[in-house]
Amino acid sequence: MSGNPFGSFIRHRRRTAGLTREQLASRVNLSVSLIEKIEQGTRPTTLANLRILFDGLDVPPLQRRHILNLSLPGMLTTDDAPTPAPTPADLDDLESLGHPAGFFLIPAFTAVAVNPAFEHAFPGTGPGTNLIEWILLNPAAPAVVPQWRQEAHRLVCAFRTLTPDPSTDVHTLELIENCGKSPEWERMWTTNLPIADQFRDQILVREPASNEVHPLLARLYSPEFPDRPWWLLRLIPACRSQHESGK
Repeated sequence: MSGNPFGSFIRHRRRTAGLTREQLASRVNLSVSLIEKIEQGTRPTTLANLRILFDGLDVPPLQRRHILNLSLPGMLTTDDAPTPAPTPADLDDLESLGHPAGFFLIPAFTAVAVNPAFEHAFPGTGPGTNLIEWILLNPAAPAVVPQWRQEAHRLVCAFRTLTPDPSTDVHTLELIENCGKSPEWERMWTTNLPIADQFRDQILVREPASNEVHPLLARLYSPEFPDRPWWLLRLIPACRSQHESGK
């Protein structure tokens, strides 16, 4: 991984937010010189600077946790530790949910396990499926996800944001190479979405049997006890009024 993941992330996040270093410095009450050194990796990262800049840039919990672990290895997870398989209790918990849900590894959005409702909603998914590959390369994806280009772009932007230096990880490079088979990949990889669009929590999904379109609310949860390396993604049915107000 890059020797300066935190600085690379802050620079990307600041630019996506349309802020200069001077504007960010004023917002978080840090010097322009310090922000420049942090972005360039010439100033060591501290927890205090992490929190101040995360707060100033409205970084959501998922990104905070991931970048924190990259910047301070071993604090949240053990380096190079193999991903454990879900226990029977984990799978029982997942399958007890009546709406689409699954355990996913971040930042590649690779499924560790999904419940039957998820497989029904998104045909062709299952353990080991990468959501970015699925939405870009599976022919069923545009029919299942009516706002296909927007949702695919959101996934790609999130992946790029959480991967400050993709050249250092062989699995990331393989994913990028495979996704490059999509004619949409280059545009999505090299362009940003506004932050408000990146973190919109609603997705429209078409029911395969009835062809009806339903709004679902995306919710991500980090298992805390026992700790797990994956995140729980739940797609919860949204009421129609929420759908209409989110248009």
